[in-house]
Amino acid sequence: MSAKGSFFVVNRVAAGGKTGNVWPTIEEGLRSLGLTFDYRFTEAPNHATTLAREAVEEGYETVVAVGGDGTVNEVVNGLMAPGANRAGATLGVIITGRGSDLARTIGIPSDYTEACARLAGERTMTVDLGLVTFYQEGEQRQRYFVNVGGGGFDAEVAHRANRAPTFMGGTIPYLTSLVTTLLAYRNKAIDLILDDQEPISMVANSVVVANCQYFGGGMKVAPDADPNDGLFDVIVIGDIDKIEFLMTVPKVYDGTHITHPQVDTYRARRVEVRSEQDLLLQVEGEVCGHTPLTFDIIPSALQIRV
Repeated sequence: MSAKGSFFVVNRVAAGGKTGNVWPTIEEGLRSLGLTFDYRFTEAPNHATTLAREAVEEGYETVVAVGGDGTVNEVVNGLMAPGANRAGATLGVIITGRGSDLARTIGIPSDYTEACARLAGERTMTVDLGLVTFYQEGEQRQRYFVNVGGGGFDAEVAHRANRAPTFMGGTIPYLTSLVTTLLAYRNKAIDLILDDQEPISMVANSVVVANCQYFGGGMKVAPDADPNDGLFDVIVIGDIDKIEFLMTVPKVYDGTHITHPQVDTYRARRVEVRSEQDLLLQVEGEVCGHTPLTFDIIPSALQIRV
């Protein structure tokens, strides 16, 4: 199989259709740089995964996700064959959607022109991937992620934020959904198991399992996370009351929330979350299942064009 160049997976409906509007400009910029490439538009949820998998099978060396963090996640799941330890192609990213949290950690510019120029270069960054095992409709399923996954309150917020109007950008819908969700949310009793240690029993608001630093449209939830250290940063928000939680939210933007007495941080290669109550799971801001959850790190699994 002869190697090909780049294949672009374009999610036209990302950011409320903004991606479809700006794609002709991006395409023109890419061609002005002398790049040769093929592309396809996604047509349904998870279609980006199918397109990325087909691109790998056809021998493309680089597969570029054009959209938000959800599009990137779908493409990553196409680059990773089930049970694989390495992606089948290099990932490229042009962020046009509401979310740009992955780009914040790994340094991909939001400016389309600069992002295109990066794709024309040779520089890559090797990062770890997470693999989460969860349950959906009574069946055990798995999903890869490069940025952040989490169970509990943060997933409930993501579920509500994803139904918000798209014209407001990434941060406002998340904050509005956070406050609305908090009014009715009850913290849950969980068992947290890190690597092979004894379970830690607690009442928790959220368990955030981070490979990178940001989520929620710019919140620095895991300020010390390194996507290339072979470990998750685990941020556990404990049995915090609603008023105290709201007072702490502004601190998440600069990462100083981790000093709060109700916030615990850990590092682990494997994280399990068990609960007698169902905790929703979010991966890269997309809700995809519920507990029991098992997160496994896959070291140095993905190269990203930066």
